[in-house]
Amino acid sequence: MTFSTTAATQLVAEDKPTLTEAEVVNDTAIIPYSPLYDLLGASTHYDVELKPVSDIVKITVDADVYLPDTLQMPTLHVEPRDFTQDEVTKLFNALCGDTVMYKAQEQMTKAEISERIADVESEMKTATDKDRLKKLESNLAYWKEEYEKAPETVEKQISDGTLEERQLGVGEYLGKYKALDAYERQENYYTFTGKAFHVHGQTYDKNTKSSYDFPISGSIWYIRDQAFGQYLNYNVRKWIADETAVPADAAGLRMTPVEARKLVEAFWADNGFEDMVVIGVYLTRNSDTGNGGDRKVPDPYGDNSAYVVACGKSIDGILPPPPSSGDPHWAFESCTFTITDNGIETFNWGSPYAYGEYTTKNSALLTFDKVDEIFQKMMLVKYDISGSGNDLTSATYKVDRVTLEMSRVTNRKSSEKGLLVPVWNFYGSYYFTYEDGHNFGSDDREGFPSPLLRINAIDGSIIEPRYGC
Repeated sequence: MTFSTTAATQLVAEDKPTLTEAEVVNDTAIIPYSPLYDLLGASTHYDVELKPVSDIVKITVDADVYLPDTLQMPTLHVEPRDFTQDEVTKLFNALCGDTVMYKAQEQMTKAEISERIADVESEMKTATDKDRLKKLESNLAYWKEEYEKAPETVEKQISDGTLEERQLGVGEYLGKYKALDAYERQENYYTFTGKAFHVHGQTYDKNTKSSYDFPISGSIWYIRDQAFGQYLNYNVRKWIADETAVPADAAGLRMTPVEARKLVEAFWADNGFEDMVVIGVYLTRNSDTGNGGDRKVPDPYGDNSAYVVACGKSIDGILPPPPSSGDPHWAFESCTFTITDNGIETFNWGSPYAYGEYTTKNSALLTFDKVDEIFQKMMLVKYDISGSGNDLTSATYKVDRVTLEMSRVTNRKSSEKGLLVPVWNFYGSYYFTYEDGHNFGSDDREGFPSPLLRINAIDGSIIEPRYGC
């Protein structure tokens, strides 16, 4: 599934080309008009006036509507899976390249511990807080004890990207999992510099007598330099509608969003991941003034921006939505690259799906007038704050993008099985103000924008992304 890279140049129904035609703007193809607009009775733009019960609630809808270029949307079974060694090897070789990567050093040398002792003693000379000084004294005692047991040298072991079996649980056997931890600078393992590549597989061979309920997802994580962008993940990721130009609020970027998209598309193609495609490009910034709090950890990347390119598996040319928070037991599949002018800075892929049999390849979709009816009713129900007794003075919701996408719905009979179904996602923003002058909104939230409302495109039920059902 591909969407127009800019809402401003989106094709309207009156000017739609045939399915074999496509307009090109700045070397970027704009999708042909989707046949689903006619089939479902949808327009390329959606606006409606809603009247909440409470006079302090305001809901505005002024949204572009994006539909996949297809005549039919399927429904199919999915379940969690682990990463294969072949996938790990491909990604390890592609991301680490010719860099020699060392296995995690589990034991520090005397020289490395001496550096830690020197750091603690240096801070103790200037520390004035009694609690902090007490902690430093405890740390100093710990490192001096570790120094006595430490070896002079530790033999380095080079990693070739091969997964190793590990046991979960020390005192109590809990299970096994496959993992990999590799670092460019093994000697600086504790100072977090250089490349790092990690894999953590699903837990298997579980202790059936254990009361622990571990998440069932695996993950792969890579970073070009472990000191990079410490605040990026603590800030909002804004969807970019026009990928042809560097966003006006981007700092430190010369690369355009479409260039970031093409870099990622080339990465997938060059490394044999034919079914992985780009969902969308987002802008984030390495600022510690957002959800990152008041931490003042030095960061060589500074207060700069980066692109987050969200990816997913294409199902009959149709894409899932970008990552969102979900059931902690079985997270939604998430795959992202962080891109700057230097290229790929980070890569994260978690909770991959195993795709099973189709329930149907041509789901019976609700017409848009029915979706509109459900949306108008449920937006007022979901965001009705009358009688809540809180100190809100205003609550504003703005829907600015509507998309027909594929999303996972968890099987109510099994927490490890689900269906991928067509859904209508109504994206937008929210903003609250309170009597004490405090305010809070989606611009303060970390991560990808979540839909204000998600509607099952087949039966019209409301899907709560946090629970996947």
